Amino acid sequence: MSEPSGFTLFPVHNPETTTPGLPVKAATILYCGCMAAWDPANARCEAADPTIAATSIVLGVMQETVDNSAGILGALKARPQSGIFRLKNDGNLTSAHLFKRVRVVDDHTVGVPAGTDADRFAGLLLGLEGTGFVWVLIAPGVTHDRAPVTVTLTSTNGTAGAAADLAALKAETEKTGDDLRAIHAALVTHGLIAPAA
Repeated sequence: MSEPSGFTLFPVHNPETTTPGLPVKAATILYCGCMAAWDPANARCEAADPTIAATSIVLGVMQETVDNSAGILGALKARPQSGIFRLKNDGNLTSAHLFKRVRVVDDHTVGVPAGTDADRFAGLLLGLEGTGFVWVLIAPGVTHDRAPVTVTLTSTNGTAGAAADLAALKAETEKTGDDLRAIHAALVTHGLIAPAA
């Protein structure tokens, strides 16, 4: 990670939403203007990037650089601030993505979610500034949105009970399994549950 070049740190709309001091990951620098995430499994604050754990939550943007490159876990504290921030667009976000979640590309760049377990959500896209920058609402509750989920089911109620033979029962059971996998994938995609290990 590196400090983003050419960035101006804009004031956020809700400056009172800083988090308490969180222990910074060992051997880490959190740069001013970059996104920071909380890793609950390891109880540490770290730079937001696509390799953070699936259970990590992007908390906000750093308002100052915290250099813990020579320190152990928790030697320094970070206070990422939630709010609305100007971040770099990876070039793929357009007006079609407004008011939808965006994924972390690196600690200062966001993009279109791939729809896979590898997505790490940064926040909600609120505005575009040309093709190079976007405005994103970053807050812990936003990264795990509760948008409606549509899943098309393939199984039919009562079909398994009315199956005339084992082959028909197996076919309907397979459809039920497909339905469960589709529901699981939708819940993971919308951040409501963690991906299967």
